[in-house]
Amino acid sequence: MIPRLPIIVLAVALTVAGLAVAFFPVATNAWLIAAGLISLAAIVDAVLCLRIRAPGFERKIPGSMSLMTWTDIQLTIRNERQRGALLLQAFDHHPSSFESDNLPLTLKIEPGRFVDAVYRVRPLERGSVVFPGCDLRIGSPLRLWWRRRFIEVSSEVRVYPNYSAISKLLAYEVDNRLQMSGLRLSRRRGEGIEFHQLREYREGDSMRAIDWKATARMSRLISREYQDERDQQIVFILDTGRRMLAKDGALSHFDHTLNAMLLLSFVALRQGDAAGVLTAGSERTWFAPRKGAETINGLLNHVYDIQPEPVEIDYIAAATDLSVRQRRRSLIVFLTNVREEDSEELRIATDLLQRRHLVILASLRERALDESIERDVHSFDDALLFASTNRYLDSRRESHRLLEAKGVYVEDCLSDDLPTAITNRYLAIKRAGVL
Repeated sequence: MIPRLPIIVLAVALTVAGLAVAFFPVATNAWLIAAGLISLAAIVDAVLCLRIRAPGFERKIPGSMSLMTWTDIQLTIRNERQRGALLLQAFDHHPSSFESDNLPLTLKIEPGRFVDAVYRVRPLERGSVVFPGCDLRIGSPLRLWWRRRFIEVSSEVRVYPNYSAISKLLAYEVDNRLQMSGLRLSRRRGEGIEFHQLREYREGDSMRAIDWKATARMSRLISREYQDERDQQIVFILDTGRRMLAKDGALSHFDHTLNAMLLLSFVALRQGDAAGVLTAGSERTWFAPRKGAETINGLLNHVYDIQPEPVEIDYIAAATDLSVRQRRRSLIVFLTNVREEDSEELRIATDLLQRRHLVILASLRERALDESIERDVHSFDDALLFASTNRYLDSRRESHRLLEAKGVYVEDCLSDDLPTAITNRYLAIKRAGVL
């Protein structure tokens, strides 16, 4: 039993009155009577509180949540008593990796009625998590005590990468939405890889697009329209090593790469291509390239509980593994963070992949580096930081330049720019027909 404010106030008042009685003995009997009545009321109230049955409890929770997204959790609590309103406080035990809002909940439920109460949570980490139960504090009839009851109701939830960008894309026509988000996707007139259809000539069409045989038959200019080649494959290599533990804002670099992978996968699938992923770190997992609308769900279920670990990634081993698994020519998107010391190993790995595949290397750059060189220099320490950061960035750019000279497409960007950068590169490669 936990005392509430009224019983605490009465106890303090009784103590103060007792001190006064020490100086005015004539009031002793009155004080004893008051103390006895208060004690009797407290005991009776505590006994009645102990006899109150636990209320009915139900938690309504989605089967999955999105990282860093607020989600409503509904608690339904029923007062199964026939007489007397039920006063209680509810604190639902959400996972420690969640933020919460509007807890604890203070509720008053009339007899035979129920209340639906809502609070919000926001997951800060991916993976499978469990809501073990709910702590209730039940108020006594005279409101002198709280009685603590733990309701064991377990709910398991999967926390997926933040795929809100995909949800927004699904709400609109893909072409318009991609253009609004900075991605350039449009069907070309008169040029391309695969023939699509014949149509009337439009101003701006290339002369090479005119089908002269059809023009002669129809007695008006007819153009060929092409579309980008379909049924190609894109495979991601996800670095799950120690460098992906770095954070930009609330998300780790690994979470940023997952979001970029999901967006590009969505675009590729809408283009008629297949998408797959190999994770490379302390353990390697493989999701073979697939086509179709269900592929996004498959990718989400494959990566949602993978976490980066403080280990070094073996680029050569990852490239060797992928070369064995993926025999068909594909676009390989390597999502990592390249340092100067990686140059030789990464060169060998990309050479191995380029024997059959086309390679994009997406290297995440820490935002702190850009902030360091943009900061004003006011002291020797500032100058030292500025010089060392520039030297590091120069060596990083040199590593990228050497890879580009070998035919690797390099995207060196901040985490916020990664989805747009790799998607635009993919679309440019599609248009160029080099895959």
